[in-house]
Amino acid sequence: MNARTNKLPAFDRELTDLPQPARKRAWMARVEAVVFASPDPVPCAKLAEVVGAACDLSSLIEDVRAELVGRPYDLVEVAGGWRHQTRPE
Repeated sequence: MNARTNKLPAFDRELTDLPQPARKRAWMARVEAVVFASPDPVPCAKLAEVVGAACDLSSLIEDVRAELVGRPYDLVEVAGGWRHQTRPE
């Protein structure tokens, strides 16, 4: 919070101050956090609200899914949105 105005700083979706690899990592973390925190599948339109306009959301989701290989859960598309789901095995 800004002590002078008691306002939260603006949410920076673009993250242009970060180099591309760090920006992508931050966007991936945001997508995972939003999906993790939601009790319902999260539509792409909602996920797009936390990443920059330059982000290829479909590609980013595939990168998140690739990182989850070997973990007991996956990021799956269900009911028009994305959610974490445990693997059957």
